[in-house]
Amino acid sequence: MKIYAGRADIHLDLYRLSNQHRRKHGRDCDMYPSDPLQAPLWTVLASLTHARRMLEIGCGHGYTTALMASAAGPKCHVDTIEEDPLHAALAEQAFQERDLSKQITVLRGRGLSILPKLKGRYDVVFLDGDWREYPRYIPHLRRLTRPGSVIVTANLNPLFGGWGRRLPGKPAIQSYLTRLVKDPHFRTYVVPGEWHSISVRV
Repeated sequence: MKIYAGRADIHLDLYRLSNQHRRKHGRDCDMYPSDPLQAPLWTVLASLTHARRMLEIGCGHGYTTALMASAAGPKCHVDTIEEDPLHAALAEQAFQERDLSKQITVLRGRGLSILPKLKGRYDVVFLDGDWREYPRYIPHLRRLTRPGSVIVTANLNPLFGGWGRRLPGKPAIQSYLTRLVKDPHFRTYVVPGEWHSISVRV
């Protein structure tokens, strides 16, 4: 969109590579990159939180990871968790080609395996992995954020219908959102249509 003056086009080649990889590997591949029109969101969040540390769960080919790192600038470090070894390797190669390797660390494993090992606080957290694990992320989200941190949660579609209505895991998403909305540590808004949620740590 012209309204973003090109800011939605950054790393667009990596978005296309992600889709090409999924089509090549078939229906069992879960590499679905975020919509490029969401790209400017990361600049807003990085500025809003003065981000110096960001965390992503579900790296894929690294499209959104690269967006996050570029949006926050060279003083910010992004940790991204990826379970699939091939996807992790593709992402690391993509970061090297874009001179982002010093800004990004790929942590290999499942979210529930890696999160307990992480220390410190993150300014921005992006959940874009296996939504069936989301309810069990909440204690870690409390521990790994500070007042003012922002959490963006994707992959809520199975609960709300549309293209994801036939996917499994609706009870997990329902549990996650219900607990997050009631949690006194967070203020949460679910974005209609996109079916993301945005939470602020208080």
